[in-house]
Amino acid sequence: MSIQQQIEEIALNYPVCEYTFGDIEEVPFSDKIWYICKTDCKRYGKSWSCPPYAGAGDLEKNIEKCKNYQKFLVFSTVTEVENAWDAEVCLACQKDHTEVTDQMYEEIKALGVESFLLSTGCVICEECACPNEPCRHPEQRHESMESHGINVMQLSDAKGMCYNYGGDTVVYFSMVLFNE
Repeated sequence: MSIQQQIEEIALNYPVCEYTFGDIEEVPFSDKIWYICKTDCKRYGKSWSCPPYAGAGDLEKNIEKCKNYQKFLVFSTVTEVENAWDAEVCLACQKDHTEVTDQMYEEIKALGVESFLLSTGCVICEECACPNEPCRHPEQRHESMESHGINVMQLSDAKGMCYNYGGDTVVYFSMVLFNE
């Protein structure tokens, strides 16, 4: 059984909404993602898992790290909520997504496969130590897909995944890069 087939068997045991596999060449990397984060995201410069500090702290180096892998799994979780604009509700959904991601990734790592996890950013600490102090949990931190130049909306569209299920849902994505 191939590594991809083994990873798929793992994914089928978790409450993911959609998942798909692809080759690294299919990932839409963009040097504009950090600019979008800087102008649109309140976590920019305030989280070790997000730009401009995540990974090597350099977008090109982060992209190159991803390109060291041949394949990827991308998956989503979707939660129905009463108010998708409620930040507390979204944070709770992100924590649930992170739990699913952590559990799946532990099983994938147990296969002994060379892999790298990217997700929605880190939600371990109520307030991140960034930028004044080192990360308190570097081994548990999930770096965001965007911190590595990945255009998540474009990727989900290209792979036929739904990014928006309507006003009363929250969708989160994670990605596992791996080599066969």
